[in-house]
Amino acid sequence: TKLISILVAIALILIVGIIAFGAKIKKAIDEGEEINGRWFLSLIYPDKYAYSTEIADYNDYYQLMADDDVAIILQDEILEDKAKLINGQPYFSYDTVSKIFTNRFYHNSDEKVLLYTTSTDIIKVDMAEGTSGYYVSGVFTETPAVCATYIGDTLYISADFVKNYANFSYAYYSQPNRVQVYTKFGTERAAKVKKKTKVRVKGGIKSDILASLEKDQQVTVLEVMEKWTRIKTEDGFIGYVEKNKLSDEFEYTRPAVTDAYNPYNDYSMGTEGESLVVAWHQIFYADNGSNLNTLTVSSNGIDVVSPTWYYLDSENGTFTDYSSAAYVTNAHEKGYKVWTLVEDMTNSDSFSEYNLFSSSANRKALIDNLISSVKAAGADGINIDFEKIGKETGPHYVQFLRELSIEAHKNGLVLSVDDYQQNEGNLYYNLKEQGLVADYVIIMGYDEHWAGCQEAGSVASLDFVENGITKALDAGVPAAKLINGVPFYTRLWKTEGVNVSSSALDMTTAANWYQSHNIIPSWDETTSQFYASRTDGTATYEIWVENADSISAKLAVMKNHNLAGVACWKLGFETPDIWDVIVSYY
Repeated sequence: TKLISILVAIALILIVGIIAFGAKIKKAIDEGEEINGRWFLSLIYPDKYAYSTEIADYNDYYQLMADDDVAIILQDEILEDKAKLINGQPYFSYDTVSKIFTNRFYHNSDEKVLLYTTSTDIIKVDMAEGTSGYYVSGVFTETPAVCATYIGDTLYISADFVKNYANFSYAYYSQPNRVQVYTKFGTERAAKVKKKTKVRVKGGIKSDILASLEKDQQVTVLEVMEKWTRIKTEDGFIGYVEKNKLSDEFEYTRPAVTDAYNPYNDYSMGTEGESLVVAWHQIFYADNGSNLNTLTVSSNGIDVVSPTWYYLDSENGTFTDYSSAAYVTNAHEKGYKVWTLVEDMTNSDSFSEYNLFSSSANRKALIDNLISSVKAAGADGINIDFEKIGKETGPHYVQFLRELSIEAHKNGLVLSVDDYQQNEGNLYYNLKEQGLVADYVIIMGYDEHWAGCQEAGSVASLDFVENGITKALDAGVPAAKLINGVPFYTRLWKTEGVNVSSSALDMTTAANWYQSHNIIPSWDETTSQFYASRTDGTATYEIWVENADSISAKLAVMKNHNLAGVACWKLGFETPDIWDVIVSYY
């Protein structure tokens, strides 16, 4: 009887063991594991051979710090930036939107408004109202959710609202909160899952599990190694699967998103092959055009004169106004268009440009005043010459240009903007946006060495000119909208010990200087200018001459880049032969 009991117990133990073993086999098969020698070894030596069943800490993996944080997966990269979940919908921070979607939104935290500007309308979200919707040129449109809102001091914009103005796709997933975003579309490497498997944080059986994959599920292949493949799942998990669990790679083309507003289909991109000659006319008083007659008596080929009529004098949008309808009539009789210049330098110490351009009301006042004066004079366009803009003012100034563009074009006026050459210190002038909203961007291709510079040198060497043109084109200004400014002046430099000074000379006065000292200038291949120097006691005098030859070299570079034209600073500083040179190119 005892023996029978023992045998029954053993049999039961064996049966239970067999059932448990069968369950392990079934579970392993269900989870895609291969039943092989290593699998049996994992039963005996689990620490060495068994696959980890630990689930990864998603908050740590995606660096989610708050319950409403949403991880952003852009293409195949997890960003440091986080979105926010608001009423079940993802919202991107203003900075994130500017970096990866579009930098054409304008945010004013003082007024609590978010603006997007087209060629004809201003779209406004008023966060102070807290309403679900936006205004298009004052007309309200309701939306299912708020378009933008603040969390603390940070502005967050609805992904759906951003999609109106940027081409991208997104899909939100929960547990954990994450949003998969695509801004680039095209062919990518893909594979299908051959049998159920796990995605792991790292390539190894002991690594934590990120996700489970079902048979025939498609993944994006990022990197193939000896035994493991780095992949991304469609719902935004980036990790590793065993290479033998994937099919052969194939190409997958992600459908492009193209339904957003495209500013480049809205604004004019310029006219190819256009040739404009613009001449700036410096004026400090009301002029009926008689002075213009004197200055242009020997000139030919001028298409546009730009008189310096307007001098900003307050943050309320007012300016000193020397406009003259008689001047415009005189210019038109000569066949010239008139682009009235407005500048910010003369009275810059008397008002705050930040206060002017950061105020919607002040921007509107300036625009209204400019349009009114230009129309009253009968002029053809506006030339913006704001050279004192600071970095903090930059975004507000660019918004001013967007808004001025609407009103200028509504009134049939040409808008041109003058700029220093682009450098690391003035990127906030945003040449790309200027090249979109303005009819012409004029690069001031001079002042390479300027008044107060502590090194004697050329005002506009050829390399300097070409560099400025190339940077503007690379920034996104279309060649058909780009004009390069050339100097009708040079500088006579005096160096005495460590003291360096200079004086600006027109072309005739410069020639008189070296001729009066019996100096024959020599051609400098480096600058493409004639160079002259003399020593007087302890002082050395140097001049890099601007004349027909140097201007011709600059024009050749401009023509080689198919620029829209040339602008000349300034009328009255040139010698008569300059115009024949300009006409030969433009």
